Amino acid sequence: MTVYVEAVHTVKPLTNTAFDAYVAWYGEYVIPAMHRAKFGLMGAWKRTGGPMGQDVLLLRFDDLSSYTEAGLALRADKKFLEGYSQMAGKFVITESTKLCAPVPYADEARLEKQLGQKPEKPRQYMQAQLIISPGGQPKFYEAVGKLAALTDAGDFLNLVAAYETTIGQRGEATDIWVMPRGLTSIAYRAGDPLAELMVDLRAAAPEESTYYLNPLPYSPLQ
Repeated sequence: MTVYVEAVHTVKPLTNTAFDAYVAWYGEYVIPAMHRAKFGLMGAWKRTGGPMGQDVLLLRFDDLSSYTEAGLALRADKKFLEGYSQMAGKFVITESTKLCAPVPYADEARLEKQLGQKPEKPRQYMQAQLIISPGGQPKFYEAVGKLAALTDAGDFLNLVAAYETTIGQRGEATDIWVMPRGLTSIAYRAGDPLAELMVDLRAAAPEESTYYLNPLPYSPLQ
């Protein structure tokens, strides 16, 4: 079964200089090592909203064994390990990861379609993290599945990937959306054309946090 891994890095000190140095270092040393170790990098973004100085990586593996083997290969990569000497004194990184599985409405065709896009400039993304009420999964899957289907044909929001935590907080689902029109897509407008659908969604997942994501240079999803 497909496994998703979400990795969040916090870079300190909280300055643009430190974050820029981190991105340059990550692109030079870590990304090539991840490719050698067969990490399935889907996206890498700088995250806006909540704590500062964070990036988010989304990784995909064929199964849990592939994830384990890739991790072992990365930790044995000499060039990767040597790269750590290059970050001394420039920045400090902390990392948290979530092991996840695709949710039923996560259509792999959507992800592959977005990976195939070659936009003239990086697009804006949104990360929605939702806490599903106990027993609310079926209604939640149905509601977000309908929302994704409704937005597929437009350029307001398009679902890219969706996954649920398997190790960590129970009932946490994450949706990654691309915003082809950028932040103008979320300008305030009175009324809610999806009011009935949102009633069902909020009954199943009353809590939601959103973050805005900007692709980093080495992100396959741009």
